[in-house]
Amino acid sequence: QPGIGGAVPWHQDSTFLYTQPLSACGFWLALEDCTLDNGCLEFIPGSHLTTPVTKRFVRKHDDSGTEMVSIAPDAGEARGTGGGVPIEVAAGSLVLIDGQVLHRSSHNYSAKSRWIYTFHIVEGTAGYDQRNWLQMPAGAELTKL
Repeated sequence: QPGIGGAVPWHQDSTFLYTQPLSACGFWLALEDCTLDNGCLEFIPGSHLTTPVTKRFVRKHDDSGTEMVSIAPDAGEARGTGGGVPIEVAAGSLVLIDGQVLHRSSHNYSAKSRWIYTFHIVEGTAGYDQRNWLQMPAGAELTKL
């Protein structure tokens, strides 16, 4: 669908899938060519090493929905600097995204669509926080690979 694909702002996947220690990894599979014209991914190189996770997307304490909350960054860690680097990829390409790297995609204003498939994994031995927005039903566990 040409022109479909809204902008996704700068974010870190560990904001949404928080573990201790941080372990989220995104698998981003391009089902079509992703170019500057149709809003390919952009990354801030090295940000996974320099930018602490400072926000979390969590369930509200009363379980009435979700909210974004601030968390304190580790003392002494630098913030990411510099602009984003676009990553154009051909259909069939797989992009692995460290949970702490800053990334985004631009709005698709082109005459081409930008279909992708994405999923995330976390380390099975890492602590999966009970306030994470995504939780399994009582008695169920996350799928182990």
